[in-house]
Amino acid sequence: MKQLKTISIVWGLLILVVFTCLTIFALKWKKDIYPYTLLEDKLVTATKKFYEQKYSYPAKGQSTYITYDELKENEMIDELKKDDDTCTGLVKVTMNNVVEYKAYIKCDKYTTKEYDKYIDYINKK
Repeated sequence: MKQLKTISIVWGLLILVVFTCLTIFALKWKKDIYPYTLLEDKLVTATKKFYEQKYSYPAKGQSTYITYDELKENEMIDELKKDDDTCTGLVKVTMNNVVEYKAYIKCDKYTTKEYDKYIDYINKK
């Protein structure tokens, strides 16, 4: 019975250590990613402003892509930068029942998942 109690305590401590390590890792990861999330939000905000002025939403079920360069040329956004990490990006605008915006950015230290898929699509056009 004493051996079972010792094993239970060891497993409890092991679970506590693993949980603590995972929590610390997640908090650090979120802290590192958060500034880039703000850049994605900045890109979406500029795209919304662009569409409000141009009134050219895609047809229902269709998607269009607005690049950072297009937004900058139209003076909708200044620079996409986090400290010394300069970024570029694009926003996928999809019309379903509502207009949906999804930003993708590429920086030296961070890239949004699937960025390469969409930038390759745009470059092929």
